[in-house]
Amino acid sequence: ILFLFGQPLHAFDLDKLKNADGRAHIVVRAAQDGEPLTTLDGEKRTLTSDMTVISTPEQGAVALAGVMGGLDTEVTDDTVNILLEAATFEAGRTSRTSRNLGLISESSMRYERGVDDHGIEARSAAAAALIAEVAGGTVSAAAANEQGIIDVWPEPSTAAQLKFRIPRFRSMMGAQIPREFIVEILERLGCKVENTADEDMLDVVSPTFRPDLPREIDLYEEVLRLYGMDLIPETLPGGRGRFGVRSHMEHVLDTVNRTMTASGLNETMTYSFAEPTELERLRMPVEGLGDPVELINPMNSDQSVMRQSIIPGLLRSVTHNQARGVKNIQLYEQGMVFFAHEGKKQPKERRRLAGVMAGAFGDAAWNVQPAPFDFFDGKGVVENLMRELAIPKVRYKALSAQEASHLQPGRAAQVLSGGTVLGWVGELHPLACAAYDAQAPVVAFELDVEALAKACRPARDYVDVPTFPAVSIDQAFVVDEDVTHERLEQCMSSAGGKLLAEVRLFDVYRDSERIGQGKKSMAYALTYRAADRTLTSEEVDKAHAKLVKKVCGATGAEVRA
Repeated sequence: ILFLFGQPLHAFDLDKLKNADGRAHIVVRAAQDGEPLTTLDGEKRTLTSDMTVISTPEQGAVALAGVMGGLDTEVTDDTVNILLEAATFEAGRTSRTSRNLGLISESSMRYERGVDDHGIEARSAAAAALIAEVAGGTVSAAAANEQGIIDVWPEPSTAAQLKFRIPRFRSMMGAQIPREFIVEILERLGCKVENTADEDMLDVVSPTFRPDLPREIDLYEEVLRLYGMDLIPETLPGGRGRFGVRSHMEHVLDTVNRTMTASGLNETMTYSFAEPTELERLRMPVEGLGDPVELINPMNSDQSVMRQSIIPGLLRSVTHNQARGVKNIQLYEQGMVFFAHEGKKQPKERRRLAGVMAGAFGDAAWNVQPAPFDFFDGKGVVENLMRELAIPKVRYKALSAQEASHLQPGRAAQVLSGGTVLGWVGELHPLACAAYDAQAPVVAFELDVEALAKACRPARDYVDVPTFPAVSIDQAFVVDEDVTHERLEQCMSSAGGKLLAEVRLFDVYRDSERIGQGKKSMAYALTYRAADRTLTSEEVDKAHAKLVKKVCGATGAEVRA
């Protein structure tokens, strides 16, 4: 009966429903908060007041309306008398009950989509006749002292009465579909169609078993579906003087996709749904991110919130590929992340760009062994993107273990443009990789696309080909271990002024005996050039002496002989 008519049924053992006086009395009502019910699957469930139950005055709830019956009144091999229930229940209420309890049945799936309340008596009679025919027994009939059928139908649904305007339909669909075909399709769908005096109008009564046809536009869709959407001729959008213009964000995203592909990364797409503990597993700090956006009706517990970072999804992709023998993985994704804030009705959405790199840029050969990806490979991809977006004043600030606990200490950096934070890049911490069963090392980065779009420029500044010769000087400084290359480079660029054309680090040397404990030597190739003249040795010596003095004074460096 369920598959033939779409009508869910439930059979009770009538004798288990009878009260002390030998009569059965069932009531359909709202459940009470905390009311218990053991369903047919043997699970004891605690109900809430937004659920509907079938109950008796003495036993309380005996079935979860529209979802599943109760264990105490189920039909067994010893059952003699059956009470057969055929009903309809409110779709939204049934759906919430099923989802909140995590109990999805064949009946609940039909009730939450809508079951026609017309003709239930006929479907119940068909079921009773089948039971009598297949299993034997007799169907109880209405008599003076016995009521075989009890029908309670307080609010019968009414069929939607609609006007079908044929010219409007043809205009919207863009095809001259014949009136006769329209009438034929509607009648095949179960609608009652009456021709009116107006040839351009039809009076249509949609069937009650099609609750998805409450409006005229729904009838349009059904007629078009059966007519064939492929038969609609293609037309260009109308309008004078209209032309398409790509937005600034679209241009940025195009540049992002081109740069990522040129850097060897493949675009992928992961779920926007996430598990609540994924950032904790990743060891990523959550301070300042806001609260996770929880789903009201999640498909499962592993996808019950909206993601706050794209990295966990990409890391799962790395694990999936590594488990299947794919060693070299370079993936990127651009998509939305979501954050909730107390007192705000709508969550905040931010577009992010994230990437992961595991393995190497190629397979081993007889004459070469490719180096595995490290921090500088990820930083190189980010640098390529910064260059293509013409973002000015890009710098990389080292992150401590407290600032980025999900990244390997000493191999993590924050990406900035001036004082604006654009994102981060680094090697994921081995414990974070292990939490997702991924083989370390895995290089990752995550950037804020809105921040990139705001900081980028239309093009890089043009620099003419130099026509005057340059003067190169190699200079080594001995500094403490905590002095970074960024700090030294800032000091040299500031002191060198317009004459200093390039600063390039080419060597880092450590030796506790020759240099000292806790010290390192950093050697730079410095290029001096003027755009309008050939520099003299006096000018270069003066500029270089100023640079060395400022670097030593600002960082405590010593000139290495």
